[in-house]
Amino acid sequence: MTPRFFHDKPCLLKNERGVTLLEVLVSAVVLAVLIISIYVGIIYAERQSVQNYRQRKATLLASGELERQYFFNKYHTNQNDLMFLPFRNREVVIDELPSGAVLMGLHNVSTFRASEFSGAQQYPYTQLVSRVEWNDPHSGQLFFVELREDYYIRAGN
Repeated sequence: MTPRFFHDKPCLLKNERGVTLLEVLVSAVVLAVLIISIYVGIIYAERQSVQNYRQRKATLLASGELERQYFFNKYHTNQNDLMFLPFRNREVVIDELPSGAVLMGLHNVSTFRASEFSGAQQYPYTQLVSRVEWNDPHSGQLFFVELREDYYIRAGN
């Protein structure tokens, strides 16, 4: 076998045997671990993105209902008292699933009377709580979004 390079001139390869089977196996294992870790990261990111979308949708539903209640209260004909329309277990659409089914949730709006103290003054108010809840179809875990708005008694009443 004749060498590719002359012995009197420097060359990059001094040993032209190639790679061993052990080096190929180690490289394949390292490459497989990298590919699997990237795949797991992509799957996790996709699931988190779906969860974030559902939570954002539930937040928009809850805040929209609080705005609707505020509008009804502000423009109601009887302005002597706070008027709200609480309800329980109204079905709402959270998301459309890849199978074509629809992920449904329950929307509840409830009111509570409370008081706040500042110094010697007592300020009564009404808490309006809007809660949207749903079960995640992948994990079966219960998720919910709950928003609260405080309405103080109007001046002059």
